[in-house]
Amino acid sequence: MKKLIALLNSTILLMPLCATAVSCDKPAKSFGTNLSEIEDYSWKEEQPYFEGYKNLQSFNKPSKVENTLKLNIKNIKNYLDYNDFNTGFKTNEDALKQSPTGVPLNSHFLPNGNLKKDLHQIDKSEIFDEENSLLDWNYEDDNDAKYNVSRIPLQKTTKVAKKWVASQNENVMEMNMSTVIPSTSKQNTIVGNNKAFTRFINNYQYNDITVSWGGAINEGIILPPAANEVHKAHLNGTKILGNIFLDGYHGLKIELLRDFIKTDSEGNYLIVDKLIDMALKYNFDGWFLNNEPNGYFSDGSIVSYVTIIEIMKQFKNKVNELFKNKPSEKLLFFSYKNNGSLNNIPENEESKQLYENSDYFLTDFGQTYNDSYEYIKEKNKQPNEVFNMYNVGAWVNGKPYYDKDLLGRFDTGSLAYLNEADDSIKGNDGQIIRKYKYGDMSKNNSISVFASQWPVEIGGSEGDKLTGVDEYERDAYRLVAANKYDDMLYTGHNRKLSEKDEGVYTFTTDIDAVNKYSYGLGHIVQENTVLNDYNDVFFTHFSTGNGIKFNSLDVDNSIISLEKYPWSNTNIADVQPTYKWFITDSKGNQLDSDKISGYYDYHNPYLKGNSLSLGSGYNDKGEITPFENIGENGTYNWWIMGSNYIINKSKEVKMIVKSSQVNNIKIIYDDSSGTKIAVTSTKNLGNGWTELSANVDSKGTIAKFGLQFEGNSGLLKIGQMQVLNKGAKPKTFDNNFNSIVSDLVISRNNGIKNYRLSFDNLLKDDDLYSYYEIYADNNDKIVRVSESNKNDYFIKNIDWDLKTLYVKVINNLNSTVKWFEVEV
Repeated sequence: MKKLIALLNSTILLMPLCATAVSCDKPAKSFGTNLSEIEDYSWKEEQPYFEGYKNLQSFNKPSKVENTLKLNIKNIKNYLDYNDFNTGFKTNEDALKQSPTGVPLNSHFLPNGNLKKDLHQIDKSEIFDEENSLLDWNYEDDNDAKYNVSRIPLQKTTKVAKKWVASQNENVMEMNMSTVIPSTSKQNTIVGNNKAFTRFINNYQYNDITVSWGGAINEGIILPPAANEVHKAHLNGTKILGNIFLDGYHGLKIELLRDFIKTDSEGNYLIVDKLIDMALKYNFDGWFLNNEPNGYFSDGSIVSYVTIIEIMKQFKNKVNELFKNKPSEKLLFFSYKNNGSLNNIPENEESKQLYENSDYFLTDFGQTYNDSYEYIKEKNKQPNEVFNMYNVGAWVNGKPYYDKDLLGRFDTGSLAYLNEADDSIKGNDGQIIRKYKYGDMSKNNSISVFASQWPVEIGGSEGDKLTGVDEYERDAYRLVAANKYDDMLYTGHNRKLSEKDEGVYTFTTDIDAVNKYSYGLGHIVQENTVLNDYNDVFFTHFSTGNGIKFNSLDVDNSIISLEKYPWSNTNIADVQPTYKWFITDSKGNQLDSDKISGYYDYHNPYLKGNSLSLGSGYNDKGEITPFENIGENGTYNWWIMGSNYIINKSKEVKMIVKSSQVNNIKIIYDDSSGTKIAVTSTKNLGNGWTELSANVDSKGTIAKFGLQFEGNSGLLKIGQMQVLNKGAKPKTFDNNFNSIVSDLVISRNNGIKNYRLSFDNLLKDDDLYSYYEIYADNNDKIVRVSESNKNDYFIKNIDWDLKTLYVKVINNLNSTVKWFEVEV
């Protein structure tokens, strides 16, 4: 009995000890985000009328492949688990999309990182813990980073050799501030989407710099530009900047900037090296600082401008040292502040410090050269390094002012030059219609266009209201209309530049009073061009990077058309036309733009998704309508690309065109003595397309290229153009790969699979004109699932038992097509 009692006592004594031991352990992690329970992601909002790959037109498998490879799959998971697959900073909204799909997302950062609870299941004690600080970011450790890299180097531009109008000034620069990507988080434009209409930039000839504008305090305030944005900008010769969005008006607090203003023991701001490293790794051109951290409050309420200036100084010093042997390629730093002005008064000391310590400075709304003249003169600085803001998104009386009737009438010169206002004219609503007289025009400020996506939104909204069209036609309409309104921003309401054009500054609603005015950025900004002696090869299809169908070369150089295929992927966009739109009669007089103008044509691409077309307008389906009775059956010149060939003036030029009721089409060029007609040979390519070829031997500088035609009614389209030095052969590329890896496949319970793909150096950095299309086998046929020009890519929503992928690598310049088979 004593033994039994002793045993019972020992048991009783041990039980509470065990219970205590268990209670001392951390409980099961029951807080935060359980990634395994996230619902399947629906792409319907982003691509609302795409019905899946199996509903697309199918094709026969290729009869010959260059190589058969095995897809090396590293991981197959039901969901992306951030515990073992780091993709850098992410919000909880990002996780709801990325975890169940594996899709690589556009990079964006908060300086301190994200809360652990947003991406993981955690213990209660970790509820406020953070991870993925920007200071911890490393390209090699971020599995999304490689998808955010554009491999296209910045192409060198010059000004075109001849001005369109005399008022153009080669020293006036323009910066485009467009929210091309509509939100900061959950975006995957780096790998495209199956929707045709998206925001865009196409008038790069007037853009010296673009800013990837965006940011939100709960999503990210450090925004590198998306790789697809960088590709299109660089190919067109435009620099593109990331955005540092310090906005004290919408919730910024000092605690959120902890790692942004952190220093080492010697006072070096750690953020500086990260900003430089990210720009170099992602291949973009610097940063724009939106410096308004204190919002409505006094300096230092959140962060002192002295701190910001010191960060800028350290950035500038490091960049200057890094690029001391190639200063023309150095990273830029562009700054702005709320209420920023260079008026020579003490209150503007912060603005002056920002200006002194950055490459360029942007003043706030309402500033002109009149405001900065004295200070710039005193400091003996370059006045065109100061930019004044044109607010295209201005709201008046509760709605946006620049609608389809009032867009393209603002006197942009008022921002660039010393001026004197004339307020003698008024609309019937009493609003002043201000005209300007310019002073000394030998010196100037530059111009920044804020909310430049607004004209695109006008076109999109028009498309929303259409009835009796399918969704493909609706998106075609949106694209054509949006491009028309975007052109007005640059070439005025009439969509052409004329020496007689005038602009005004007004917020009148009296449309009749302003109807006679037409003025755009192009009236004072001279066009840039990549057709110059720095670049030996020029080649384009004028693809905007989206469409409602897709045309591509086959191995026999015939064209395969994939109908009803909505796509948006500016990774494969092209150089855009210089002139929007420059059409003259044989005497050089410009034609009435209401009768004939240029448009993007998404129903008639030659290759990729669109061509350029002359017409009189467009119908509700987005089809370009013929021009009629533009003259007396005369001869007309359509100028398409501006150039500046000073040294290499012997060229081989090819253009592929399609026409209706238009005859005797020839290649023309403009040199120092005027318009010249090149001896043009023709080759029938089928389906209505004709290749024009000509040798150009010019004694003078070649200023532009175009087409001459006869006929006062009809249509004329161009789908491809190339210019090479005479006798030169374009560089060929191997476009081969020995391996393809998937570091992660997401396989969902509903049978859908998503693949992250990495090709082994398939495309080289200097290969500007190659891209690939990916097809998947399905019932002994193949269907298109994606297209890109990047060595790292992603395919989504494969909802059948996929056995084989086929990769079609195309170089349209060399007319080469290769097929590869990839066993999955």
